[in-house]
Amino acid sequence: MVPVPSFHIVGAGKVAQTLAALWQQSGRYCLHSVWSRSSASAQQLLGQVAGGQHCADIHTLPEADIVVVGVKDDAIEAVDALLANLPWLSAQTTVLHFSGAHSSHIFRQLAGKGVSLGSLHPVYAFAEVATAIAQLHGHFCAVEGDASALPLLHNLAVAAGLQPFTIAAQDKSRYHAALSVSANYLVTLNAYARSILTNTGLPEAVAAVLVHSLMQQNLNQLADLPPQQALTGPIVRGDAATVAAHLKVLSASEQPLYRVLGMETARLAQTRVGLADTQTMLDLLSSKE
Repeated sequence: MVPVPSFHIVGAGKVAQTLAALWQQSGRYCLHSVWSRSSASAQQLLGQVAGGQHCADIHTLPEADIVVVGVKDDAIEAVDALLANLPWLSAQTTVLHFSGAHSSHIFRQLAGKGVSLGSLHPVYAFAEVATAIAQLHGHFCAVEGDASALPLLHNLAVAAGLQPFTIAAQDKSRYHAALSVSANYLVTLNAYARSILTNTGLPEAVAAVLVHSLMQQNLNQLADLPPQQALTGPIVRGDAATVAAHLKVLSASEQPLYRVLGMETARLAQTRVGLADTQTMLDLLSSKE
């Protein structure tokens, strides 16, 4: 019988807890040890995964096939230096991290140890571990790394129920910027729209539903249509008077974001409204009068 590959978790955050549980449940990988700066998070992970042990000292991690680094982005380099001192590292060892912003090249110390390096980034908002374990199946996952690591990375993604796609190391930051805009800035935009409704007399609960509902409708449209076709509203209608009325009622602190988003929307709408109307809208939105 072929032994099941073993893996360590180094840094027991929400992503690590979720993936460790799913890998263990798959039966294709076996959790060996967990190290974390927070013993509470390590114990929380071990409480969700049948098997595995807590390792109090990262320097004493025993031999394993895979080392999964689940620490915050700004701690990866420090962990890289610590892991590079493990005496049992070999060409048969794979080390990977979960960061969407960094490529496997951040493992500068480990790169000199002959191990296979990679990154695995599930495209999912990990707000709560139990929910993530239940809902992660079917979501996409970016994999990147050494040619020797890619087959294992794909298999790890599939074992967790994810749909893997490969991305080049040099494209990771641009990839992550796009995801940050689509995920984080959507939340910011929701908050911005709600804040504009603050002094309208609408109950806060009603304002929240109005904004969320309209955003959800547009997200649903974007599932079937390209952005240019899904776009609605005064800018794509060339309705400069309405946009001017918006600017008139927005405060000095509210206007900058409205103007920036409006100008990008005008450029997006240009193929539908024409160059002349687009320029009129851009002139209006860029004017500080």
